[in-house]
Amino acid sequence: MDIFAQVFGRLLGLMYGVIGDYGISIIVFTLFTKLLLMPFTIKQLKSSKAMAAIQPKMKEIQEKYKDNKEKQNQMLVELYKEHKYNPLSGCLPLLIQFPIIIGLFTAMRQPADYVFINNPELLASATQDTFLWIKDLSVPDLMSNVFKAGPAWFIALPGLMAFLSSGLTFLQMSSMPQTSGGSDAMNKQMKMMQIIFPVMILFWGKTMSAGLMLYWTVGSVFQIVQQYIMKRPAKGDAN
Repeated sequence: MDIFAQVFGRLLGLMYGVIGDYGISIIVFTLFTKLLLMPFTIKQLKSSKAMAAIQPKMKEIQEKYKDNKEKQNQMLVELYKEHKYNPLSGCLPLLIQFPIIIGLFTAMRQPADYVFINNPELLASATQDTFLWIKDLSVPDLMSNVFKAGPAWFIALPGLMAFLSSGLTFLQMSSMPQTSGGSDAMNKQMKMMQIIFPVMILFWGKTMSAGLMLYWTVGSVFQIVQQYIMKRPAKGDAN
């Protein structure tokens, strides 16, 4: 994973050298990485959309041949061939993206080691650039950035960036293709994840740097737009 952190860290450092503003550099960097990963993301979204389309037929086959697993598997394979669907096609993009995403997070979590190597002056200048209401992108965005006075428990809560990121994550997960033909248990698990993961993002906002939360927020906006475009029917589509 370290090689990805080194590559993307140096890239972010180069962008900052050109742009001169750490917050805007993170936004440009996020858009660049999302465009880089777009082919894998589109493949994953197409796989999810195809899975949702054939779920009713899959459930029908599973019910019809529930006592004959061999026949059930044979019919499912034929269904996949008919619709040109590969059950593993949704997993491969995730596996490819995983080390890249971990590398990105590592670089942004440790900018001194990967972005501004052996340059503490530039690190101090970059991470302390004021971005919107955030005065220091190297530390967590807390309510104290907006509210200068108040109860200690309140100003120590995750800040606006964490709430924004959490809300956008919920919206992004809610807009993913739904498997309407799936089991009740599967649907319940999906709904639970739509709640649990945004709550986790909110919780992480108390410890993650504001720069990393900014990356996640911009990335969520990008994915929402991408999923919206993917969900639109193609020209000539009867549906």
